This record gives sequence, structure tokens and C-alpha cells, in this order.
Amino acid sequence: QGLLLIDGRMQIKYANGAGAIFLKARREEVIGADAPKHLDPAVLAAVKDVVSGAARARLTVEVERRGDEPGARNGSMLRFSVRPIRREDQISALVFVEDVTQQRVADESRNSFVASATHELRTPLTNMRLYIDQMVEDENLEPAKRAQALNVISTEARRLERIVGDMLSVAQIEAGQLKLNKGDVRLEPIFQDLQADFAEQARQKQLRLKFELPPKWPAMSGDRDKLVLALHNLVGNAVKYTPEGGEVIVRVGESGGQLSVDVIDTGIGIKDDEADLIFERF
Repeated sequence: QGLLLIDGRMQIKYANGAGAIFLKARREEVIGADAPKHLDPAVLAAVKDVVSGAARARLTVEVERRGDEPGARNGSMLRFSVRPIRREDQISALVFVEDVTQQRVADESRNSFVASATHELRTPLTNMRLYIDQMVEDENLEPAKRAQALNVISTEARRLERIVGDMLSVAQIEAGQLKLNKGDVRLEPIFQDLQADFAEQARQKQLRLKFELPPKWPAMSGDRDKLVLALHNLVGNAVKYTPEGGEVIVRVGESGGQLSVDVIDTGIGIKDDEADLIFERF
């Protein structure tokens, strides 16, 4: 923490090394200098309120410091905590300075995470509610429509499960706690479930969804849940962003003990300047 002591004449009477660094000056330049020379106007206003007696409690001001390099956008966020202190029957201001940049980034990241999660969860929940309401309100619902409603509810429930798993993975990655639960993985059921999960969505969009699978599946070791999550993201995006009447092919091959999965579509593609964004969460 940086520490500054400012008297009633708005002179800096003391500064520790950290305080001088936060003010981007040498310590000998800060001590004895006029506070307006080194402090942001918002901080000066808080100091004046304290030394004049107008503010008896601690005041907190946050100031964003832009980067020094040309065109810099992101700088540091400094928090100045100003509190009164009596010295020789006069009120001075004791100023604590700390860098809260990482805290602010973490707060923004958490808020973004919550907003994204809320958006992702809303669609499957809405679909489930609509079909449940249909079944409850229409006691004489045709068996075929009832079966369709149950199928949609089941599909959306699995989708919710994947979204929650995705969010937990993001939280673990950001906390540096992600661990892979490796074990034997049976591949054939995974791709059978993929076909079942996206068949209806492809039918509604009149897409040709083809799975080109090997006649014999190799033994594999890995984290089944993470593998399923990755495949669902790839195939789901291909189906979602391929216009009606298009084609999505999932081609699985095996060579030299390595499994390759190609997801090929006639979709809209990704702009070159947006390609890096595919690694952003959600």
C-alpha cells in the first residue's frame, strides 16, 4: 500500500516508497510538494473535505490511470482511501493508495460470466416450460404430440446439463483448478447421442446431417465429459449457423492410434478478423 500524509495547506508531508511509485514520481520529489501537482482532482476534493473538517469519515475515490504507451486503452485502477488525522491541533489527511486493477477485472469477469450464463440458460428453460404447459393444459393431447413434447423436454434437459457443465468448467479454468477425469471412453455411444441430439434440429432446418463413422472403434482414454462438451459445441455451431437446405457432415477417422473428428458444413463461416474469438467463453 502507498501511504501519503497531506496537511491543511495541501502539502505532502510524507510519502512511503509505494506511494511515490503509484504517483509515478521519486519519493524525494513527492515529499514537500504541493498535492495538486501529483493528485487527481477527485482525490484532491476528498482531501480538501477531510482537512477542512467537512468530512469526518473516511472517503474513498477510485481513479483510472491510462497506460503510458501511445494508443493505450487499458491502464491501472487506483483506490485512494482518505481519512482525517489530528496533528498538533490541526487536521491532516492520511491517504492510503492501492492498486485494485485485478480486483476490478475479476468483478467485470464475474458480471460478464453471470450475464452470459443467464442468456444461455433462458432458451432451454423457455422451451421446456412451453411444452410442459401444453401437456398440462391439454389433457386430450394426441399421443404423437405428447411424445414429441416429452422428447423436446428431454433434449432441453440434457442441454441444460451441458450448459451447467460448461459454466463449471469455465469457473474451474479461471480459478486454475480444472482437472481432467481420465478413464476409458466408449466412443460409439457418444456419436449415437450426438446424432439423436441434433436430428430434430437439423430436420426443422431441412439440413442434411450426415455422420461418417468408422466400422470399428478404437479404444480410447480421456475425459469423457470434456470430449462430449467439445463435440457438442462444434456440431451445435455447425447446425446453428448453416442456412436451411444446407449440409453438415461429421467425419470420424482413425490412423496410427489417433482419432480425428472433422465437422464440415455449408454454413456462413467465420471472418478472418473474428477467428480468434472462437476461444472466448460461450
